[in-house]
Amino acid sequence: MTRIDINRIKTINRDIAGVRSVSFDYLGEKVYSANQIQRITGLFMSDPVDGTSSLVSWKDLNLVINKPDGADVFVYLRSAATESGLERSRWDGPFLNLSNDISDNKGRYTQFMIVLISGFEQTPTPQGVSPVVERLEISYLSSDNAVRFFTRTFNLGFDPKQILLTYNGTVSDDAILRFAVSGFDTIDPNDYQIIEPNKIEELSDISILSDKLKVMIEMIGDSDVVLTVDEFALMFSGDQQLRLNDVSSSSSSSSSSSSSSSSSSSSSS
Repeated sequence: MTRIDINRIKTINRDIAGVRSVSFDYLGEKVYSANQIQRITGLFMSDPVDGTSSLVSWKDLNLVINKPDGADVFVYLRSAATESGLERSRWDGPFLNLSNDISDNKGRYTQFMIVLISGFEQTPTPQGVSPVVERLEISYLSSDNAVRFFTRTFNLGFDPKQILLTYNGTVSDDAILRFAVSGFDTIDPNDYQIIEPNKIEELSDISILSDKLKVMIEMIGDSDVVLTVDEFALMFSGDQQLRLNDVSSSSSSSSSSSSSSSSSSSSSS
């Protein structure tokens, strides 16, 4: 059970997944006075949360809070590729809404901080008021829940050096569409190299090991989000030229090959 008391007022009493310990401190200088204190600020900082190696993108930060008049809650978030890198990362925020988009945060590890500010209510009788964070949820898109499609294995007849992929389709803001290629006839996602559409990508690993090519389309999103790939095309550079939809090929010192296909599906999580 995670619990923080501010002036004997319980502010957090819910279990939070992935948090093993908490720290609490005042922001600024502590006040020692016989006068009545109007506002107290407390700090809750989580342990690093591991998105695991299957993380594709952080998605949403959702809050359930009880904030009386005169009290405030501010939430901050930071992310990094490594756990140790969090200490050097910049805090993003404050997040003030009940639902917040955190897709701009990059990195496998994330950490959140909650600033709780109590107030002092004057009516009907003077009494302290403190906010309560009932729930904090962080969601992300995971490759474990992806829907994948694979093309047949193309025998290029030459070692590919670079690749350029373009496609037509529909992708909502709540989903991710990824393309990847492999030099082997496999359906293991770990054997594929992710490539970015509309950008020339180097295929150094594939060109060394194989003269074949297989394409994987990976769709990641909620079950009610529809992703559509109408068609995609590939162009290669290498030591020969080969049209994948034709039988014949010709030699060239600088060449390309192309292919197009179509696919449409709804992804699920």
